[in-house]
Amino acid sequence: MTNFKKYLYISITIGIVSMMSIVSCSNSNQDPVLAVINNGSVLYSEYLGHYLLSTQYKPDKFPTVENLKEIVELKAIEKMAVEEALSVGIDKDSSYISIVNNNERRLLYQKYVNSQFTKSIITDSLIRKIYNEYTPQYNMKYIMRPIVKTSDAEFIEKQKNTIWEAYKELEDGVEFGKVAQKYSQDKTTNQKGGDLGWIILESMGDHVVRTVMDTLSDHSYSIPFRGFGGYYILYKGDHRELKVPPFKDIKQKIWKSLYQSRRGYIQDALDKQFLELSKKYHYKLNDKAIEKALKKAGYKSNTSKYTELNFSKLTDKDKAMEICEYDGGSVLLGDLFANSKKAPINKYEFMERLENIAQVHIISKYAKEINLQNSDELPEQLKEMKISLLRAILFQKKVGDKVDAMLKEQKAEKDPGKRNEIKTELRTEYEDYLKTKYNFSFKEENFVTSIKLATDEKKKQNLEGNLKE
Repeated sequence: MTNFKKYLYISITIGIVSMMSIVSCSNSNQDPVLAVINNGSVLYSEYLGHYLLSTQYKPDKFPTVENLKEIVELKAIEKMAVEEALSVGIDKDSSYISIVNNNERRLLYQKYVNSQFTKSIITDSLIRKIYNEYTPQYNMKYIMRPIVKTSDAEFIEKQKNTIWEAYKELEDGVEFGKVAQKYSQDKTTNQKGGDLGWIILESMGDHVVRTVMDTLSDHSYSIPFRGFGGYYILYKGDHRELKVPPFKDIKQKIWKSLYQSRRGYIQDALDKQFLELSKKYHYKLNDKAIEKALKKAGYKSNTSKYTELNFSKLTDKDKAMEICEYDGGSVLLGDLFANSKKAPINKYEFMERLENIAQVHIISKYAKEINLQNSDELPEQLKEMKISLLRAILFQKKVGDKVDAMLKEQKAEKDPGKRNEIKTELRTEYEDYLKTKYNFSFKEENFVTSIKLATDEKKKQNLEGNLKE
């Protein structure tokens, strides 16, 4: 694995990091120093924020000298690692800069989509409407054959014919669940016989599906119909009345359900915005580079876009090709394969993945243009993301790479126990090196006061938890 790939993996692993809440204190007597390092320290408030978060669901875990030292030392090592990363120039490294830019784009993109589309589609009034109609609920199933915006006429006709084949089997008396397992292409429900669980009318995102559901009698299924996401056959089973929980207890659950069911509408609005901004920033595909990449992977003119290709034939040089460009930026071929879980396997997924990444680039560029990066919590999120990445790359260079080399030398790359053993040993050695270099030491004279203050805060946390229950 190349270093660049490792750093991309690190980027995916750490994800998009948000700032941990820090408990503030009113004066220096209530925020004593618990450890010192060169040009820095660890304060009680930093320890307390971490301690309360990590013991939120452990009411019996009260502060001790032992867990205080453990958390404070961890905080100090995090700070020393950042200092060390800067001292060895990791912040100047091209791979670090690339990952920072990618993560910054992702944060800006998510912020823009949430503020401009998600909130306008999943409104407070809709959440309240769902709550008011929380009962009765219906046990629903469906058979689905999806269609997307890039589906051609031949594929759409095939999906239509298949859904009618499924309907014929239902009419011939085959049980709905068995037909769903055979024909439905919704991966989350087909092996469960198409079971959607207990739902209410408004939790169905597609208004066509909602209309059909509303007209069905209990224990009946619909004829095939086309909705927002493709072709469907809907089945309505039993219904039940429920005691409705307090709104505050299920508001987040309702939001998540609505997000799942309305994602298609959010994406549709986003696609229209992308189309407009593509013209504004002169977005265009590099057809020659795309054709070269697909051809090398085995694609031919008569090959179906759904046929699996061998993208492992692409070299690092190939992956450095620009496959699309826009004012002030571009997408590289390698960007499509940076996240192995989302890497394409055929031409259809290749073009879909390219458009998804291009959307992030274009939308985030516009978000930055309207100064979204300085709104709300984003500045702190961006700062923490960079700090986390500096630490991650430092430990990969100083520990992870050495672990890989030692395992290779011992021919034990596939031995997880050996890997953990070597990693723990080398990391401890490197952390000891940092503590020596940066003159780490505890301020034990402030421990008694800090433990007393933290114990009071823990009691408050436990009390608040009991009140919620």
